[in-house]
Amino acid sequence: MKRYKCIVFDFDMTLADSAQVIVKLLNQVAMHFGYQKQSFDFVIPCVGNTHENMLRHVTGENDQEKLQVMGNYYREIIQEEMPRATTFFPNVDTCLSLLHEKNIKIGCLSIKPTNLLLASLNKFNLSKFFSAVKGREDVPAQKPDPRALLFIIDELAVQKNKVLYVGDSLVDENTAKRAQVDFIAMLLGATKKKQFDANYTSGYFTNWKDFTGYIINKVD
Repeated sequence: MKRYKCIVFDFDMTLADSAQVIVKLLNQVAMHFGYQKQSFDFVIPCVGNTHENMLRHVTGENDQEKLQVMGNYYREIIQEEMPRATTFFPNVDTCLSLLHEKNIKIGCLSIKPTNLLLASLNKFNLSKFFSAVKGREDVPAQKPDPRALLFIIDELAVQKNKVLYVGDSLVDENTAKRAQVDFIAMLLGATKKKQFDANYTSGYFTNWKDFTGYIINKVD
């Protein structure tokens, strides 16, 4: 049985239940710039992409300069609301605690600004479990570019064949695939099981209790 020494997690809709606030704020930006508000079901599939790509999906805008302006505004308005409204899925804390007890290195890789990641993690006293928390400004390129994940792996000084990446989207799967790292899909976001590459993804989970039971046997 393969044993992992390091597990890196995506943040939104993997660790954190943040869909409602992300959709709300993306629509807020869209309407601020004169675009139509979209439904939750329309917006949610884009969560996990870069801010500009999410806003492209929501607004239909393709002008890169306009998207950059909207992205900058989005990054301004999320500073207070995102940490306030973000919660974590049930049993995330238990899983992180158990992995930490077993001396597994734990990382987080997200397109969110690092200060927002830490604000949410600190709010729920979860930062202490992480060896590395990397947001958009900390890595040389954004997911699915593999350099983002490889940057964390290098910093934590672990071999790639001992690393597992866990995420909820095709962006996450592609990041792991391009970095040549094992991947597990948490089916807590908008991406369905059938959309993932069954020949690559190592497992699928719909809750953290089941994931914890599975992964603890992979790190003993």
